[in-house]
Amino acid sequence: MRTRKLDEITFSMLTIFRYIACALDQAQGRKADLLIAANYSGGIAALILRLLGRADKIVLTVSDYLPPRGSLAVRIHRRVTEFLTRFVAWRVDEVWSVSPRIPVMKVNSKSFVFPICLDDNQVAAGIRDEVGYIGFPSPDHALEMLFEIAHRHRLKLNIVGQSPYLESIKHLAPPTTVFHGTISDPQIVNAIMSKCFCGYAVYRNTGPQSYSYYGIPSKTFYYFASNTPVVTTNTADFTPRIEEFRVGRVVTPNLEEIEGAILEIKNGFPQFFEAIGNFRTTWNDRAEMFHRDRLADLGWRPSNQAG
Repeated sequence: MRTRKLDEITFSMLTIFRYIACALDQAQGRKADLLIAANYSGGIAALILRLLGRADKIVLTVSDYLPPRGSLAVRIHRRVTEFLTRFVAWRVDEVWSVSPRIPVMKVNSKSFVFPICLDDNQVAAGIRDEVGYIGFPSPDHALEMLFEIAHRHRLKLNIVGQSPYLESIKHLAPPTTVFHGTISDPQIVNAIMSKCFCGYAVYRNTGPQSYSYYGIPSKTFYYFASNTPVVTTNTADFTPRIEEFRVGRVVTPNLEEIEGAILEIKNGFPQFFEAIGNFRTTWNDRAEMFHRDRLADLGWRPSNQAG
């Protein structure tokens, strides 16, 4: 815990040194043709390695952006991390971002939006009569409306995550609701979601003030991994594909709309389930093509293909 706090206070300096040590150990004296670094901490480590002559080209991957909102300390921390991310992005060969909305894409002319592969947990359709939620519960997630809908239609809910806000509204949930707490084991999450015909990912705030506006809808990807359709709001750049491929429903944060979407998925689950499988194939093919094309342009080839 102390080490983690020190890392946060020093803007990931401990993490940066760990990355450098790990890379030097793995390289065993060889120079890396290409380093793919995650976020500013990995990027700074990669730049140092290149300065030491241990790396040639660098790609920076960026997965999120946190608007400078909250307390003074939080705003200062986010401003500094944004500056460090821009500092790295300007000096690497390419930037790969999960969304075109992340501002750092404007720093480097060689910036690309890259699709993240969808997992497939090989979950059969089976009998599904429950609804699932994954996240850090906050007022923005509109769980009170989910509880009201569950009361109306006698739906069993699975809530994965915990927070002081959730504790304050637990009394509103139906008595059959299962509060699982925070779970980090993906196999346990998959076992829970495999019983659900619908995943809940509603946000009241769908504009640029929300951090969800900039990144990827990670909880939606968790649902899809278990072949579970989603009810969500139009928050992320990815979201329109949910309606396009019929893998869920996109609604406004309105109780009647959310209720109608949940019931539509419940009644038409087999069609949504099949659509998720088709979408995953199309999406992952695109992701593989992106990586193949970008790596080729960067001059990297797997060693077994080197001529």
